[in-house]
Amino acid sequence: MRDPISETSSATHGEFKQQLRLRRFLQASIFSALYLLVLTIFYTQNKIDRETLVEACAIVAAAIVGFFIAFRQGLNLRFTDPSLTVFQLLAAVFTMLFVVYRAPDTRLVFTAFFFVAFMFGMLRCSSTKLAVLGLVSLAALAMVIWRRYGDNHDGEMLRLDMLQFVVIAITFPWFVFIGGRVKRLQRDLLEVNIKLEDIEEKARHDDLTGVYNRRALMIAMEESKQRANASGEPLSICVIDLDLFKRYNDEFDHLSGDRVLQTFAQAARDGLRSTDIFGRYGGDEFVQILPHTALAGAVLDAERLRN
Repeated sequence: MRDPISETSSATHGEFKQQLRLRRFLQASIFSALYLLVLTIFYTQNKIDRETLVEACAIVAAAIVGFFIAFRQGLNLRFTDPSLTVFQLLAAVFTMLFVVYRAPDTRLVFTAFFFVAFMFGMLRCSSTKLAVLGLVSLAALAMVIWRRYGDNHDGEMLRLDMLQFVVIAITFPWFVFIGGRVKRLQRDLLEVNIKLEDIEEKARHDDLTGVYNRRALMIAMEESKQRANASGEPLSICVIDLDLFKRYNDEFDHLSGDRVLQTFAQAARDGLRSTDIFGRYGGDEFVQILPHTALAGAVLDAERLRN
C-alpha cells in the first residue's frame, strides 16, 4: 500500500545513493580547493616555489576531474566501495606528500590537512581500514623524509621532519580510537532511528486488519483534499459499513467477527489501485480514498466492492 503521509522520491534508491556519493565527493573537492588556497598563501610568503604550486594545482585538478568522471559515468559502481573513499584518501595524502617533499616549509599544512583528510575517511571506513591507511601514509612520509635527507644531507631539516613524524605517529592512534567511538555512536543512533521509524509505521496501521488506522486516514484525507484543491482534480471518499456485523458478533463470537474484518480488509486491498488509500475508521467502518476520481467512477468502484 502507498504511504499516505510521506511523498516517495521520483528517483530510484540507487540513483539517490549515487547522487549522495557525488555530493560527498564535491564536498571533498572543496577541501582540496582550500588546500590549494593555503598553499597559495604560503607562496606569497616564499614558503613554496611557483613550480611546485603549479604542479600541485595540476595534480589536484586532474584528480578531481578523474573522480568526477568516474561518479558521473557510474564507473565507481564496479568497486566494493562505490564511494571510492580509499582512492580519494590516498590521492589526497600522496599529493600532500609530494608538496611537502618539494617544499619542506609546508609541514604545518601537511599536518593539518592530513587529519582533515582522514576525518573524511572516518565517515566511510572501519577503524581497522583507517589504521591500515594511516600506517601506509606514515610509511610514505618516512620514505619522503629519508629520500630528502639523502638528497641534501641537511641535519636541521631532518630534525624538523622527524619531530613532525613523531607528532603525527603519536596523535594518529588516538584519532583512530576517537573515530571508532564516533562511528559506534553514529551506528547506535541509526539503529534507534530505524526502531523509531518502525514504531511510527506500526502506529499508522490497525493491529487487527493491517490496513491504515483512523489517525493515518485523517491525515491522508486532509493531504488528499489539499492536493485536489491545488490541482483542481476530482477527489472521492467512500465510507464503508459492514451490514449486520453486530448481529454476527452476537450470534457467533468476536473471534469470528475479527476474521470477518480481516477477510474483508484483505479483499478490499486486493482491488485497490496504486493511488487509492484504504483503512479502518473504527469498528466495522472502513474508508477508501480515491484521488483523481469523480463521483461516477467512485460509485462504480463502490458497487464493485459491494458485490
